[in-house]
Amino acid sequence: MSANDPNCRLCGGPTAFAFKATVLSKLEVSYFECASCGSLQTETPYWLEEAYDGHLGHLDLGVFQRNLTNQAACWLVARLWGLNDALDYGGGDGLLCRMLRDHGVNCHVWDKYGSPVYAQTFAQPNFETPELIFSFEVFEHFADPRAELAEIFDRGAKVVLASTGIYAGQDNSWFYLSLPSGRHVFFYSRKAMQGIGERFGYAATVSGPYILFVKPDAANATATTIFRLMTKPIPLRLLRVLTGH
Repeated sequence: MSANDPNCRLCGGPTAFAFKATVLSKLEVSYFECASCGSLQTETPYWLEEAYDGHLGHLDLGVFQRNLTNQAACWLVARLWGLNDALDYGGGDGLLCRMLRDHGVNCHVWDKYGSPVYAQTFAQPNFETPELIFSFEVFEHFADPRAELAEIFDRGAKVVLASTGIYAGQDNSWFYLSLPSGRHVFFYSRKAMQGIGERFGYAATVSGPYILFVKPDAANATATTIFRLMTKPIPLRLLRVLTGH
């Protein structure tokens, strides 16, 4: 660690320089790995205003298929835990929210950058505390993850279901850095996910593309086991077919 290496924006631990990469096809950006939680972060992301010129990146070619898969996973979690009042945090144009409502989940949507064109009447929840929060491909966008994660978990949901790429020592060729878009600025390790759960009082489970956070009063070992089995690639595709998603 040198005097120029920043502290981790998630846990405050010391970091060490990992590599440099070119962001937005023009900016040379340094990346640092945390010695404490094992996460990877960019230097202070000063380019975000330019990166978010339009809420949906033109490079995101898998957005519709991802919504179909996420819909099946959300429906599964809602049914396994018997919960219904849901918030899609960072839900963009509201497509997932609309799809979940069409399948009986009382879902509402919130997004800092997006406009919920598919769920325009469901941007104001009709409940004070969500039972579930869904947050897909959002965590990696947090410039200040410690503060921004609190905005999710402090809402008091019994279950939080998220997705993000897990960092495990990848180099600057890792596709999930999303260098052309400039929007991915923090990358969590499995250890970091466990630490997030502990900080906010949830048990964290990493399964397939998802991270499941469950409060102790909602703990259900059978439901968690089924979730882990069904979020493997083949069962998850089968779930989409069987549930009509």
